[in-house]
Amino acid sequence: MNLKQWIFLCWMAVAVSATGAEAAAPDVWSLESATRRVLEVAPERRQADAAVEVRQEQVTLAGRWPNPSIDLRADNRVGHLSGQGGTNLSQVAISQPLPFRRLERQRVAAESSLAAAQEIRRADMLVLERNAARVFLALQYAAARRKLAQERLQVTDTYIGQGGGAGTLKRFQTPLERQRLAMLRNDAQQAVIFAQRDYDNAAIEFQGLLALSGTAIDVAAPAAPEPPPKLADMEKALDHHPVLVAARHDSEAAQQGVEVAQSQRYADPTLKLFRERDYLNGTYNVTGVGVSVEVPLWNQNRSLEGKAKAEAYASQARLAAVERDVHTRLAQAHAQLLRLEEQLEQMRTRLVDPAQNVLQLTRRSFAAGEANVFALVDANNAYFDIRARYLDLMQGCAMAQADLRYAGGISVATQKEPQP
Repeated sequence: MNLKQWIFLCWMAVAVSATGAEAAAPDVWSLESATRRVLEVAPERRQADAAVEVRQEQVTLAGRWPNPSIDLRADNRVGHLSGQGGTNLSQVAISQPLPFRRLERQRVAAESSLAAAQEIRRADMLVLERNAARVFLALQYAAARRKLAQERLQVTDTYIGQGGGAGTLKRFQTPLERQRLAMLRNDAQQAVIFAQRDYDNAAIEFQGLLALSGTAIDVAAPAAPEPPPKLADMEKALDHHPVLVAARHDSEAAQQGVEVAQSQRYADPTLKLFRERDYLNGTYNVTGVGVSVEVPLWNQNRSLEGKAKAEAYASQARLAAVERDVHTRLAQAHAQLLRLEEQLEQMRTRLVDPAQNVLQLTRRSFAAGEANVFALVDANNAYFDIRARYLDLMQGCAMAQADLRYAGGISVATQKEPQP
């Protein structure tokens, strides 16, 4: 195989893999599918995985014994005593530190740190899910606003006889009425342009977050928000929130760090095996064993233990603060969603439906010559402005649901509280 053939095969492999990735994309993106895609391609996930791998290596290192050391000594003692002169190897010694007191404590503390890193990774994934929800909802409701703007333009076309359908108003219009309705239509055209611009910006952000450059996007239509679970039920499952569990493991690691510091106050005892060559009426070898122990005469290394105790106290304070903030954030998110859903229902029954009825009645009155053009314009603008505000409120409710899921430690990818 020559170089050109090899390059061609590599290019075909890349093209096939890219085609397969595009084929795997769903026809219509939902919040769940978009979230799963973000969790697969986001660089933040690889960063979190790397942080866990670092802690895993620290666990391995914490359980390993320190390396032994070898001492070699050469002198002229034997040559001098034997009268032969010269310098020879006179001693070989192997020293091995004995970390009996600290090794197990280091390993336990490192395992707690590893558990904390794993929970931090879960918390980072929840942040990614909330960001994915924000971007998805921005695109979803930008598409809904674009559709509403197009509907507004179609309705205004019926006022000036351009609709061509059964709903076209047929009556004599004065020059003032034709000019005012033309202005209304031009305003609707501008609304379509602005809505398309917002949609394009949202689509670019969506494509960038999901790594979908050059891919056609179709998102599901907005749905009415579902009522949230009871606050008491969510609070019962709050103990498994990854932010809280990570803080708990950090506190445990800090407490175990005190024991590690206590075991490190004094240097590890060192076992030494040696073999020496000496001379007494001939050359002979001496083998021995020794133990080296540090004598804490001038420095007892209490500062290391004091530092570890201070860090443990600080970690307990951080854990208490996290517990307070997690419960507060959950209560706020739950209350916010309830308020928005109540406001949304009130707006639908008290504004959207009445505005639609008023517009229909005004159209009939205008067609019959009973209402002037200003009443029609006012009813038209009021109806579509209210529907636009209704979409804004629906988007706020959907984002409040995402905030509640994050506050409760719930993953949208599994639709349940993630277990540790």
